Amino acid sequence: MERAYGMSGTVCWVHAGVDECILNRHSVRGGFDGIAVPRDVIEEIVRCGVAAPSSKGARPWRLHVVSDRGSLGAIADLVLAARRAEAFVPKDPATGRPREGLVTSVAESAEVLKNVSVAIFVENLGAFSTSRRVVAQADPQWQEDALLGYGFELIGIGAAVENMWLAARTKGLEGTFMGDILIAEEEIKQHLHIDHDLVGALVLGSLHAAPEERAPGGADAADRVVWHGEGSAGTPLATPL
Repeated sequence: MERAYGMSGTVCWVHAGVDECILNRHSVRGGFDGIAVPRDVIEEIVRCGVAAPSSKGARPWRLHVVSDRGSLGAIADLVLAARRAEAFVPKDPATGRPREGLVTSVAESAEVLKNVSVAIFVENLGAFSTSRRVVAQADPQWQEDALLGYGFELIGIGAAVENMWLAARTKGLEGTFMGDILIAEEEIKQHLHIDHDLVGALVLGSLHAAPEERAPGGADAADRVVWHGEGSAGTPLATPL
């Protein structure tokens, strides 16, 4: 089999099945070799992103590609310097308290930014919602509908991110998607001249060596899949996929 672009790391071979590429995708946050990714390779990756499906064909994303090491380092410093960076985790909307069992990874994410070859920052153009703030401040009469529209935007953006991530793997690149960099959202937006909401960044690079081998994903689907069909309506999947 012919190997796709990439100096090292786990590679989706050119002739490997799509399902194999999907099931063997894992988040990688370390071990990057810092080797620059050619411009044409990055262009192919982002092309796969903008080809993603989206509700009403709205394409609610704008992608900001950063491969300059100085700029990546500057953004990492903005993340580290952000207020509450040492304690930033998702909060329970009912109580305003941090979700139990979660540990902040902001400092780790800043370090990742300093070591990857390219980061693709994702802007949500707000095709339906306008912005998170507008949704949060919407009249209660139509706020639920506004939240639905915002959800549709994020589904499309998620598809775009996954498309790029999988395309990157076919080229010998690994990485992860980081949302906790939003602790410095306003500072990053100013640095990159972003007008709308920032959603996060897909960071990519080749590795010094193949990452630690892990079991393929999808094996823990028993409590996440419910089959609705003849003789099995509402019955959870009995055995893992």
